Amino acid sequence: MTEHQDDLNIETNLKIICESKNPYEFDLSNFVDKKGSQIHLKHRHEEFASLMERQGLIKINGSRCSVKKLGLKVFKSGGWLKHLSDLEENHTELELKQLEKEELELNILKHQNKIKDKEREIIKLTAKNLRLQNKQMKRAVLYSIIGFLAGIISANLKDILILLNLMSPE
Repeated sequence: MTEHQDDLNIETNLKIICESKNPYEFDLSNFVDKKGSQIHLKHRHEEFASLMERQGLIKINGSRCSVKKLGLKVFKSGGWLKHLSDLEENHTELELKQLEKEELELNILKHQNKIKDKEREIIKLTAKNLRLQNKQMKRAVLYSIIGFLAGIISANLKDILILLNLMSPE
């Protein structure tokens, strides 16, 4: 993580506020710059206080400020730079979890598409199987009829030949 100068100043000044005798009545003119010197220009320390207020660390009350719950929490948990690092780490973890989620969703979609393809294949094969079974049943009926007729003809062949006058009755 690259440290921005304002982040270093926030780190330093948050520590000064929280370690002061009364962090709920801190005079804005006590803010220090990057060199550790007091900021004497009124507009500069007000600008800096406004920056800390936008971050949710302090609340400005005229020429004074008071530390907010987040400011105390950040200070007690290791300071502003650690807080930023933790936020960045959490953001990175969230991005990784989001990527994992997207990958899992993609795998689910692929799996669902495979299932749909297999279901279509099953439907086609079932239809083909039914056609083949119908053909087989028709053949079986035809062969049964042929067999039945052949049986009748062979059992009565002599009578049939006499009936057709192809053979004389003896």
